[in-house]
Amino acid sequence: MKKLLVFITTISIMSSAAITIGCEKQEKVGKGNKEKLENVQLQNEKDNYIDLDVYFDASKDENTIDIAKEELLINKEELMGELVINQLIKGPSIESKLKPILPKDTRLISFSIKDGIAIINFSKEAMVAMSPGKEEACLKSIAKSITQLDSIGKIRILVENQNVDSLGGNFNISKTFSPEDIASLRITKEEN
Repeated sequence: MKKLLVFITTISIMSSAAITIGCEKQEKVGKGNKEKLENVQLQNEKDNYIDLDVYFDASKDENTIDIAKEELLINKEELMGELVINQLIKGPSIESKLKPILPKDTRLISFSIKDGIAIINFSKEAMVAMSPGKEEACLKSIAKSITQLDSIGKIRILVENQNVDSLGGNFNISKTFSPEDIASLRITKEEN
């Protein structure tokens, strides 16, 4: 993002200089800059993805074995996010004195990033009665861990593809939130 901003500033300066030279020159500089900008955008898109080939059975019958490839583009940030959430489900290392934040039988159904929001879709096992302190630790752990990724500023938690009001009964997570929002999500006795 920073590289692109510097490049756009450079284009702006070059375009301003071209205006004083003449219209014909400006058009040439503008076209070249547009191509350079498109190349930068394509490079950034490429840098954000891993391009892999996966192979599937393409056999027409059981006597002729054949496989064919299909291109798979994997978003690096989503891959890292999925890895982080699965590690949180797995829990801390055996030697650690830290405690897990989610039940061991919890599964990550899906993970995606849209407009800076990580959408984390857990299995129903993630919803268990928790003390307010335990649930706050759970939410802070998830939010702080996942917002380390540059493209994520907020999170949205779903359970079995559905919006939920709370994981443990103490915090309203029905809307997107950031690590800084968690304390304000606490459900008061009047709200119960």
